[in-house]
Amino acid sequence: MNHLQRIGAKSLIGEWLIYSCVWVLAAIARRLPKQLAMRLGSGIGDVLYFTSKRRRNIALENLQIVFGTEKSGRERKKICRENFRNLGKTAVEFLQFPNMTFDNIWAQVTVDGKENLINALDLGKGAIVFLPHFGNWELLALVYGVLLPNRAMAIALPIKNKFLNALIWKYRQHLGLKLIPRHQAVRETLRALRDKFAVGFFADQDAGRDGVFVEFFGEHASAVRGPAALALKTGAPILFSIDVRQCDNRHRVFISPPVELEISGDFEQDVQINTARLLKILEDYVRQFPSQWLWVHNRWKTQPER
Repeated sequence: MNHLQRIGAKSLIGEWLIYSCVWVLAAIARRLPKQLAMRLGSGIGDVLYFTSKRRRNIALENLQIVFGTEKSGRERKKICRENFRNLGKTAVEFLQFPNMTFDNIWAQVTVDGKENLINALDLGKGAIVFLPHFGNWELLALVYGVLLPNRAMAIALPIKNKFLNALIWKYRQHLGLKLIPRHQAVRETLRALRDKFAVGFFADQDAGRDGVFVEFFGEHASAVRGPAALALKTGAPILFSIDVRQCDNRHRVFISPPVELEISGDFEQDVQINTARLLKILEDYVRQFPSQWLWVHNRWKTQPER
C-alpha cells in the first residue's frame, strides 16, 4: 500500500467512525420522549457554543452586522447562545425523523398556507419554493413530502463523508420528498417543473462569485440566483416558506402566496431585484425570531470586487 492509499484508508476509517457515532446517537435519540430530547438538544447546543470558538465568533460578527445599533453586546450574546441551542435541538429532532409518519407528524407541526402551495401548482407550471435555514429547516423535507406525495423535490449538496451522506439523504427522503444533487440541479429542476412538481431551494447562504449581489440587512451579500432566475425563465410561481420553532418546541410552517415578480425585460436586473425581494421577506422573520436563523454561516463572506 503506497502513501496515498494509506491516507485514503485512514480517511475512510475516520468517516466510518464519525458515521458510527452519529448512528448510535440516532438510535438513542429515537427512544427519547420529546421533552428529554429537547433537553439533550439544548445541552448539545451549549457544548457547541463553548467549544466552537470559530463558529461562535462568526455568529457574533453576523449579529453585529444586523443588530449592532439595535441590541447590546449582552443581548447579541444571548441570541447567539439560544441559536446554538436551536441547532442542537434541530440535530436531535433530525435524528428522530425515522419515528415520523404521515399521521403523527401533525402532532409536531402546523402548516399555514397549504392552499397557497396547492393553488400555485394548479397553475400547471410547477412551483419554486424559497427555503431559508431557519427554525428546523430539515423538517421541511418531511412536511413537503407529506403535503405533496410524489410531487416534491429539493436541491441538496452532498457531504464528503459518504457513509453519513447516505444516512442524511435517507432521513430527508423518509416521507417521500426526493432530493436532487446540486450538480444536476438545473436539468432536474426544469424536468420537475415540467412535471408540475414543487422544487425547494435552500437559497439564503453565501453564493460566492457565482451569485448575484443584493443588499441584505443593509450590506452587500452574494445570493443564490437560481430561484429567481428559474421563475423568470419558466413562469413557474415562486413561494417563500419557512419553519418557525414555537416556545413548546412544536413547529409552525408558513407558506406564502406566490411572490409577485418584477419583470422589466432586463434579465440580470430582474434576477437581482427579485432575489432581494425574497431576502427581504427573510429579514422580517429574522428580526421577529432572531435566535432561529443560521448565524454560524459566514453570510457576508463574498463581497463585490472594487
